[in-house]
Amino acid sequence: MNLNELERRLQTLIEVDLLKVLPGKKVEDAIAQKLAAAIQKNGIASEGAIVIPDVYTLVLNPETASAWADKNLVTVILHSISAVAREAGFKFTIAPTVSVATDESIPKNDVEILTSHRIEAMAETNATPLENEDNDKSGDKIPDNSFLIVEGVKIFPLNMSVVNIGRRLDNQLVIDDPRVSRNHAQLRAIKGRFVVFDLNSTGGTFVNGQRTSQSVLYPGDVISLAGVALIFGQDNPPPRPDLKDTAPFKNQGYEDRPTAALNKDHTTADFRKK
Repeated sequence: MNLNELERRLQTLIEVDLLKVLPGKKVEDAIAQKLAAAIQKNGIASEGAIVIPDVYTLVLNPETASAWADKNLVTVILHSISAVAREAGFKFTIAPTVSVATDESIPKNDVEILTSHRIEAMAETNATPLENEDNDKSGDKIPDNSFLIVEGVKIFPLNMSVVNIGRRLDNQLVIDDPRVSRNHAQLRAIKGRFVVFDLNSTGGTFVNGQRTSQSVLYPGDVISLAGVALIFGQDNPPPRPDLKDTAPFKNQGYEDRPTAALNKDHTTADFRKK
């Protein structure tokens, strides 16, 4: 499928599914257009197939996002992505997910689509320790198009080589939550990857449920700072070198925002009428 065909097919699938589960409901016109562009732009050729992103985040204006509280609406988008992928012969690495985040800078009638290729399953790898890294930062490159989703409602772009996180106002990312230490954690770009370091915090730093002092981050990793969730994302990330066997995808850390996940081997979503 070319870009126009992808967009038209996504729009049709979304409209048909909405009629089934949420009659009279409409979504922003830009969603099908932006989804089609994101799928085409971020597809990767692998072993004779096109592998498309499996993590999709719809970033909306807060006022617009309030209409997405019904998880059936997110499931419609997930089903449409999965259906068009099957029809076009695209592949997923693991089960795709769709979630919603907010950003006040997004116009009310617009949407931004963030995508990632989540290359490993959280259940198996948990946190990945950093091994034999050189502390010389002179050759370190900031990973392209990286970002954090802070508790599902704020997009924080990672465009600095060092990002300090905590309650103190002089941190690059300030989190005003009593569970978070004043100087809680640090993200550092090392050899083209972001690495999270715990700064002897009281509540601890966790990656995919496992407490850690330092871990290499991969797209889709869920960082917990004493219970405050940060999701690491990256468009078109480099492949991870240690990928071997993976377990079935387990959705962790997304409970606070509308999210839908689809089993990799299925092409129908679970619609629940109210």
